[in-house]
Amino acid sequence: MIADRDFLARRLREWTLLRTIAQGKPWVAEELISASDWFQRVAATTQIVPSPEALMLLAERGRTRRVRDAASRQLRHRDRTG
Repeated sequence: MIADRDFLARRLREWTLLRTIAQGKPWVAEELISASDWFQRVAATTQIVPSPEALMLLAERGRTRRVRDAASRQLRHRDRTG
């Protein structure tokens, strides 16, 4: 039904990836790095991503400075609250 709608198909894949990471299931780094700016911002700024690996990857290789900074802040916050 959404196969011919690129935006919807991409957003569904990204929501699925976010859910996968939030549930602690295996994910692929390249999917995270190649995801949209929107997705990376959501992943870096919400509390639903428990994966320090995902946050470290976004802090190092996020698409924008905003994403890299947000992921770095999340990691520092986790270190303090532990």
